[in-house]
Amino acid sequence: MQLMAERGLEHGTTEGFGWIAGEIAPMDAPGLRMPQMGWNELNFTRSHALTEGLGAAPHGYFVHSYALRNTKPDTLIATTDYGGAVPAIVCNGNVAGTQFHVEKSQTVGLQILANFLSWTPETLCDVYV
Repeated sequence: MQLMAERGLEHGTTEGFGWIAGEIAPMDAPGLRMPQMGWNELNFTRSHALTEGLGAAPHGYFVHSYALRNTKPDTLIATTDYGGAVPAIVCNGNVAGTQFHVEKSQTVGLQILANFLSWTPETLCDVYV
């Protein structure tokens, strides 16, 4: 997700590809441990082919202290709660990313990877249109 955003603010400002609106910035979670490491529930904001078959209350494995902010609401597919809503899955056309580690998220991660392999996006990323 970090490379897909417009810019990152880790160790200075670094331009991203701009495929997803927003920037990657330090998380604001007063009183909570950073980096956040562990399992968090994914809260879906809309349905998407990448989340089919995940069931109720799926969890992803997160290890992060930076997160996407100032994104467009229609790019959000799922959020998680860590001191407030944190974007967990985003998509813009044929470009998608996760904040959590899909490869470490066991059956949820395997289902997302399977969904990705069979996904046929209806539109291209706005950058290419």
